[in-house]
Amino acid sequence: MPILLSACGGGAEQTAKEAAETPTSDGRAIPISSLAKLKSFRYSLTMHIALPEMENELLPGLADFLSDVEIRGASVAPDKSEMQMVLGKAGKTIGAVVIGDKTWFSSGEEWTETPDGALDVSLLSPDTVSSSVIDQEAFAGTEPAKEAISGVDTLHYTATQSGLGSLRELLGLVELENDAPVETKMDLWLTEDGGYPVRMVIDAKGTDTEGREVSIQLEMNVTDLDDPGIEIEPPHS
Repeated sequence: MPILLSACGGGAEQTAKEAAETPTSDGRAIPISSLAKLKSFRYSLTMHIALPEMENELLPGLADFLSDVEIRGASVAPDKSEMQMVLGKAGKTIGAVVIGDKTWFSSGEEWTETPDGALDVSLLSPDTVSSSVIDQEAFAGTEPAKEAISGVDTLHYTATQSGLGSLRELLGLVELENDAPVETKMDLWLTEDGGYPVRMVIDAKGTDTEGREVSIQLEMNVTDLDDPGIEIEPPHS
C-alpha cells in the first residue's frame, strides 16, 4: 500500500474492475466503484507524514514540503479537472487545470500552459489515490455500519492491521531492510447507491529501526457527486 509514490505514479494502479470485485472472506465483494464513472465531483485530500530522516531519502527541502500536503480539486467528465496543492508549513501552492489535451500549471500567481503530457494531474486524483491506497484484503469479512455523510447514505467499513512492516514501505520511499512494528487503522465510506468511495481515513503508526515514533495520516473526502453546477474553465494568465 505505497501511499506517496502510488499517488505520484510510482506504484501499480488498480483497475476499476479489480476495485469493484474486492472479495470478502465469505465470498462477497465490497462494492468499490471507480469515481471516473461519475459526471462530476469535488474532493479534498490531506496527508501528514512524521518520518525521521525522510530528508535523507529525498531531495533537499522536499521532505519539508511532503510532511504536510493538502489538495483540493474538482473533476468534470469526460476530460476536465482542476486541483490546488498546498505543501509544507510554508504553504507552497501549486495549481493545475486540465481541459481536454491542454494543461495549465501554476507555482504561484501566474499560469503557464504546459506541453502535452508534461504534468499528469490524474496521478493525484482521488480515483487514483483511493485505488492505490485501499488494501484489497483489509476489509475482508468486515460488516459495514450505515452512516449519512453530507446527506448521502453510506456504508462505513473499518479495519485495523498490526504486525511487522515499515512506514517507509507504506510510503513507497525505499525498500524494506528491517521490519518494525506498525499498526494501521483504515476507515472507508462507500455510497450505498453505487459503492463510490466518498471518504477515506488512514492512520498508520509505528517505529523506525532506532525505536523512534513515525506516523502517517491520510484523509480523502469526495463531495457534490454528479453536481451539474461544477464548472472548470481555463485559468486567467
